Amino acid sequence: MNISIAEAHNRLSHWLKQVRKSPVIITRRGKAVGVIIDPEEFEKLRRVGAYLQLLEISHELGAGTGADEIQTASRQELEERL
Repeated sequence: MNISIAEAHNRLSHWLKQVRKSPVIITRRGKAVGVIIDPEEFEKLRRVGAYLQLLEISHELGAGTGADEIQTASRQELEERL
């Protein structure tokens, strides 16, 4: 379901109830600028993203890489970003 920013602003509580049924896409001048989704769906997407990052790290490190190596590499990458 697509709604304008003005509609989202005017009836936010209504649209927050609707996200249980389906995501609500907020638009500005007909272009999507945001999405309101169910918190459970957000958590699922967050977990999938984290899993995909682990797969990418595992691939970069090579076959046979264990969880400890992945964790170490992830921590090093995070520390380099700080």
